Amino acid sequence: MTTGHNLLRIAVMGAGVRGTNLARKVRSSGLPAVIIAVAEPDPVKKNSFRQEFGLGEDAAYNTWAELLAGVKECDAAIIATLDNQHAEPALASLERNWHILIEKPLADTLSDCRLIVKKQQEKNRVIAVCHTLRFMEAYRTVRDLVKQGAVGEIIHIEHMEAIGNLRFAHNYVRSRWSQEKLNTFLLLHKCSHDIDYISWLIDDECRQVSSFGSLKYFTAANAPEGSTKKCTDGCRVAESCPYNAIKLYTDSPLEEWPARDACLTHTREAHLEVIKNGPLGNCVWKGDNDVVDHQVVMMEFSRGTTATCTLTGYSATNGRRIRVQGTKGELLFDEAEGTIKVSEFYGEGQKTIRIKQQTTYHPEDQDIVNEWLNSIMSAGSVTVDANEALRTHALVFAAELSRKEGRLIKMDEMLNASEL
Repeated sequence: MTTGHNLLRIAVMGAGVRGTNLARKVRSSGLPAVIIAVAEPDPVKKNSFRQEFGLGEDAAYNTWAELLAGVKECDAAIIATLDNQHAEPALASLERNWHILIEKPLADTLSDCRLIVKKQQEKNRVIAVCHTLRFMEAYRTVRDLVKQGAVGEIIHIEHMEAIGNLRFAHNYVRSRWSQEKLNTFLLLHKCSHDIDYISWLIDDECRQVSSFGSLKYFTAANAPEGSTKKCTDGCRVAESCPYNAIKLYTDSPLEEWPARDACLTHTREAHLEVIKNGPLGNCVWKGDNDVVDHQVVMMEFSRGTTATCTLTGYSATNGRRIRVQGTKGELLFDEAEGTIKVSEFYGEGQKTIRIKQQTTYHPEDQDIVNEWLNSIMSAGSVTVDANEALRTHALVFAAELSRKEGRLIKMDEMLNASEL
């Protein structure tokens, strides 16, 4: 082990769903590593994490800055804070010579991504970025098929991040990711995975990017006549509205999604109190959301391959769909359906591969954590380090620049940019 200790000591910054799950994978890795501290502003989450991992009160901090000031002996950090709170703790952890496992995105600006890469190179620490699609069985199967020549040379990829309409309204109209200032722009938050995966499939440098999208539907201009600011204020269209908060969060099974996200106390009274007084009870057309509800990204790569990535909040099912078209055939992956269909232009016609549905939350996290820990202990490499994340994040930043400025973005421009 490169640390010189019997155990790799790891601090966790952000004890939400992602941070807690990654910490659990450290514990189940079978490798000599231990969670020694946590930083989390939410007292309920902080105390739950502390108790689960057997930490004393003096090892639980409110902020990552307090953790860095208070923890004297540590080797690595898991950073799972909000998207716009990655850069500072990452740079501060590297300054302490800590290795890092960081939830995507690496940072919410291109310039901060570059700073992290520079600091990583200076400190020679291991950084792994959680681009989970590269580790998920179905997506690895798609890539293996493509690399084995199932469709011949790739001509075009059509990729869709199909967010179910109720999930979109819950997460991106009513919840914490609804405003760019509170987290980051939606393409980076939701599709940095997807654009990274497209780039990984094509295995070529992108030459130019363009993008279009907007917040089109969930706005006050589209509010039905008779609707109210809160769903609990006597809305006259409540019975016919698919987004009625009372139906979704109080009259549906309280321990199932989406109602379970409302609060920890699963009684109708507690849930009703939450929607009366919080954003989950807002009319979806009269909230303070500002992130896009649909966006398309178009990419051209140096060897002429093209790709599109579509983000939409208007899907009847939740899951990604990928169509890979090549010189010898076509591959279609439907995550919700759990199938990969390969149609050959010559030969056997069509074959279908069935993918097992995941029964636990992000099982691929175990592979991500194991790879990171092993890389620290053996001076090895990781699938997505800071430099690789910077390369594919640059496509996302280029797409958002194109959307906002209404122009084609040459990737050479991004390579020379300093303030994005």
